[in-house]
Amino acid sequence: MSLESKFKPKDLAEFRKVFNSFDHNGDKNIDRKEMRDVLTSLKMYDSLSKLNEIMEEMDTNKDGQIDWSEFLEVVYACKFGGKASTFGKVYEKQKQTVIKVGKGHTVHSFAVEEMLAFSEHINHCLKDDKELSKFGLLPIPTDEKEMGLCKNVKDGILLAKFINIAVPDTIDERALNKPKGSRALTVFQINENMNLVINSAKGIGIKVVNIGATELTEGKKHPHLVLGLVWQLVKLQLLNSINLKSHPELVRLLEEGEDLEDLLRLPPEQLLMRWFNYHLKNAGSERRVTNFSGDVKDSKCYTVLLHQIAPGRCDDKALEVKDAKKRAQMVLDNAKKLDVEAFITANDICKGNPKLNLAFTAAIFNQCPGLDPMEEEELEKIGENDL
Repeated sequence: MSLESKFKPKDLAEFRKVFNSFDHNGDKNIDRKEMRDVLTSLKMYDSLSKLNEIMEEMDTNKDGQIDWSEFLEVVYACKFGGKASTFGKVYEKQKQTVIKVGKGHTVHSFAVEEMLAFSEHINHCLKDDKELSKFGLLPIPTDEKEMGLCKNVKDGILLAKFINIAVPDTIDERALNKPKGSRALTVFQINENMNLVINSAKGIGIKVVNIGATELTEGKKHPHLVLGLVWQLVKLQLLNSINLKSHPELVRLLEEGEDLEDLLRLPPEQLLMRWFNYHLKNAGSERRVTNFSGDVKDSKCYTVLLHQIAPGRCDDKALEVKDAKKRAQMVLDNAKKLDVEAFITANDICKGNPKLNLAFTAAIFNQCPGLDPMEEEELEKIGENDL
């Protein structure tokens, strides 16, 4: 007898919804990062040991991730076996954050925040595209009940254009099917667009596991898959210039005992974190950032960072404010002084949303890295061919 057969269909549907709310990239597994992100959003992440305890409890085959059957085993033990479980408390709290949208489809509240943020970001990046406005694809509505982002990706045109924002010239727009006059695209034309989008996304390193033309054309039924794809594109766009080729001055982030090869091996996310800590250190702060969730949600590190890279425009008065939300808003106000296009809210900062805080930090770097240009001697020392 399979484990699924021990549950009522209604219970299984609930378990699947909660499982999907953990599985941000839609690959039908929950990895350590996804578990940590959920714990952070629920304000239940207080130590690495707790994360390790949960993964140890659930990952019975020790492959580093939790699949559907392992998830069910723990849920079954919690509900019917009388087993004390660390994950049981997490499950119950996460279940309460799952909200219904439409008939029988779900997206959890954490994802709703991201959906609105990504919609605003795409609206900004493509605001000058008259064609998208003509087709009614922009601006994307930012009313959470409408799920505008999931609706507006349905013919592939919006995604194709945003892919070209993330990595210019990836898609030749002449290959896209577009509406002509009052004639809507046929199902065949839409599928052609979607296949072009999916293959192009693969070509620039985007993971498209379990994402096909059907899932995108029916985005409102699969919001977590749409969000997973869009987040990867947003992340790629914001991080693709955070490298030594684009910013050779990042060589100053080398730590004792490292050489250039060590720095070149770091992924953009780690380079960004090291850049953040470089400025914190130079500002005389004892704080260091090891993640884009709990370490930044009090806004103090952001305040120090902005004041350090632009002391003439960004003050550090937020450090004197006790209210966390007011501090976060002061950080956003300072960022605006640098013309940073931030699609994060004060609430997102305070909640420690790791995706939106990573995106915000990257936006600050892209607008104002706060690093002096390389001197000729420095460039000669590292050698242009080494970058």
